[in-house]
Amino acid sequence: MSALVALDLGSTGVRALLLDESGEVRARAYRPLGSAFPAPGRVEQDPAEMWERSVEVLREVLVGVDDARALGVVTQRATVLAWDRSSGEPLAPALSWQDQRSAERVAGMRAAGIPITTLASATKLEWWLQNEPAVQEAARAGRLQVGTPDSWLSYRLTGGAAHVTDPGQASCTALFDPNAGAWAVPLCELFGVPPEVLPQLVASNAVIGETSRKLLGCALPVAARAGDQQAAAFGQGVHQRGAAKLTLGTSAMLDVHTGEQPAVPPAATFPLVLWQLEGRPPEFCLEAQVLTAGAAVDWLVSLGVAPDGAGVDRLAREVESSGGVQFVPALQGLGTPYGDDEARGLFSGLTRGTGRAHLARAVLDGVAQRCVDLTDALEPAGAELHADGGLARSGALLQTLADLYGRDVLRAAETETTALGAAQLAGLAVGVFESPAACRKSLAAPERFRPALPEAERREARARWARLLERARRPLSG
Repeated sequence: MSALVALDLGSTGVRALLLDESGEVRARAYRPLGSAFPAPGRVEQDPAEMWERSVEVLREVLVGVDDARALGVVTQRATVLAWDRSSGEPLAPALSWQDQRSAERVAGMRAAGIPITTLASATKLEWWLQNEPAVQEAARAGRLQVGTPDSWLSYRLTGGAAHVTDPGQASCTALFDPNAGAWAVPLCELFGVPPEVLPQLVASNAVIGETSRKLLGCALPVAARAGDQQAAAFGQGVHQRGAAKLTLGTSAMLDVHTGEQPAVPPAATFPLVLWQLEGRPPEFCLEAQVLTAGAAVDWLVSLGVAPDGAGVDRLAREVESSGGVQFVPALQGLGTPYGDDEARGLFSGLTRGTGRAHLARAVLDGVAQRCVDLTDALEPAGAELHADGGLARSGALLQTLADLYGRDVLRAAETETTALGAAQLAGLAVGVFESPAACRKSLAAPERFRPALPEAERREARARWARLLERARRPLSG
């Protein structure tokens, strides 16, 4: 058997998985990542911590391993880093995908008819080049390199030999031309980003170098890179047009495969590259998002309602329903299909009889309702929906999702599907897998959640939800 290694750097932690070619996980390691909030709306992370925690988890899963064939890297998207080409040292804290410092600029662009959000890396790079002296100086001196976290990790893993990303990650920056498969010079000019500071575009499963033996104890080919949602889609076997997956993490993302051409996006959805395999044309998707999913559960935990996310799920199972309590998880506005940054979270139906379990149930119900908003917007083909991510561990949530969606929901056997997808892409690069079909065959059978809510009750629940959303979108002022 050949072993494959996945490095998964997310928003709140970094993990490594060691998998064999049958998909069985042989070893896992995890470290949390910190975030800083230096001012309202600003979210930063430490590039050095990203690197150091990544090395720690890789070393942990590789202890005693002599059959590792390749490494795949998957990371959070739209977060940006800047470093010195000569020294490799970071020039500023990483700006998280959650960072809102470009909100005023984005509002102005939207008013001018340019469809963009603060999630786009381009607005963060523009801010740096206008406000961060170290970044400005490096750009003037020709020493600036920038990229999403996959670029930073690939650069460090290869000892500075590779400054790369793949079309999937590039399509999340607002600087990429999906039709040309290249950086879009007019967009770079719009945001004042010199194209030469951006990473080289390579296939999602290209070998770009290898790690040093001193770093990890072996010379491991760095063989794949992908954004977290793209990797999850690959790891769920979303390889044909119309197939879809829902990743339930800090946010929730629905990705629907649209074939080998970009599709016209419905409101508040995004046409993205899923991946580009060596020697093949790129494959595309439409992506819809719930901005606050697992983050709503984390919020309950921070309030002391439950000790952790699993505790929220246990609480929710203590009651048959929310007792009339409803919750809109709009703690950061509403994503698809509304694109409403002004919407606010809302509890409704509270009484003296409302307990912690009702609140927990209402939060999970609200996340499920928002996920069905996504399926309504993109209308995936097929009779079932594949689900993964940390929040997919909640059986209460997935059953509610199946009830409200009216179709089966399949929970991946390995909920850390982002890491699985990165490992599969790496396996394709070095010949462990012959094709995407071989990757699908290696997947363990998922757990199925069947809808149990009568159709009339499902329609009524969705109608009540639509009325509640209108209230969340008109928050009280003053």
